[in-house]
Amino acid sequence: SIRTGTGPRAGAGGPDGEEAGADAEVPDSDLTEPRPASAQQSPSVSPTAHRRHRDTPRVRRLASEHGVDLASVPRSGRHGRATPADVVAAAQRQVEREAPRPPATRPEPARPTSPPAPSPSAPSPPAPSPRQPSPRGRVERLSRRRRVIAERMHRSLQESAQLTTVIEVDLTRVVATREAVKETFRARFGVPLSALAFVAEAAVQALAEHPVVHAELDLEGGTITYPSTVDLGIAVDTEEGLVVPVIRSADDLTVGALARHIADRAARARDGSATADDYAGGSFTITNTGSRGALFDTPILNAPQSAILGFGAVVRRPVVLRGEDGEDLIAVRSMAYLALTYDHRLVDGADAARYLAAVKDRLEAPDRPWLDAVGIKETAS
Repeated sequence: SIRTGTGPRAGAGGPDGEEAGADAEVPDSDLTEPRPASAQQSPSVSPTAHRRHRDTPRVRRLASEHGVDLASVPRSGRHGRATPADVVAAAQRQVEREAPRPPATRPEPARPTSPPAPSPSAPSPPAPSPRQPSPRGRVERLSRRRRVIAERMHRSLQESAQLTTVIEVDLTRVVATREAVKETFRARFGVPLSALAFVAEAAVQALAEHPVVHAELDLEGGTITYPSTVDLGIAVDTEEGLVVPVIRSADDLTVGALARHIADRAARARDGSATADDYAGGSFTITNTGSRGALFDTPILNAPQSAILGFGAVVRRPVVLRGEDGEDLIAVRSMAYLALTYDHRLVDGADAARYLAAVKDRLEAPDRPWLDAVGIKETAS
């Protein structure tokens, strides 16, 4: 499910990207405990003179996770950089400052030793400090990206009437085409040819016949906006959370072009090289819920969009077909579920069903020139 977001997508989310040049990784020698303040910086350099770009991505990420302001961190690394140990030490000092302190008490005068009087009721034990480790496991600070994802997912459910419709589609011809040309495609373009690209092409083209599915509702303003092009969001699972980079004018792209754009957006989202512009906008989103084997789910809208399409796992199983003479036949086919979550304030159930049927027809059409759409002209052997 979508784990939406924006750039971050939400914030998001894969392997963290490291920047080149000035942001090279800090040597092991800089990972030691911070040196005394007198050795950390020269008198001519003030702490505020150290800018964020001088610290490595690892240090910036660690500071963000612990809520530490890098401008106030004493630095012990080379060239005036902060080390991970500096950030950890600053976070520990911050925790100690925020921890509640017991009120000061006056010393009581000495009293003769005597047996204590029985108390009518035993005092209740003091409440544990929130900073103490939980007896059920470890406690971590919520990262900024996870907080953004949580807030947006909750807001999406609160501000729209979400409903999911599911349809089953036969992808046998799609799978056969992909298997026939995937090695040639990878050798020519350097990226994999995924089944998601075929589904994305069919989903985007069907939006031209059903524009309400990717329209935007402004209930307070009393308007509905129909985008002139389809800016397609692709949900990408990263180590830091779900993010949704956008492919501009996806309705002008073929299956092969979509495969290349999807691979590019996913790679840049995971290595951290995607920019804020890569996450901005978007009129319709697709999430590949089957990438980890899920048959289908009910994805949450990427607000303010009105629909999101979930693509489930492709599974080979027996299916009852109708023969040329009308008789029932059983054959093994490559089947998958498509789940469309939509805003019921704008999109009716019949609209959603008609849209899914149009996507299904494009994917199952026996006369589709898939090789041309992929960009491989030669006939598969």
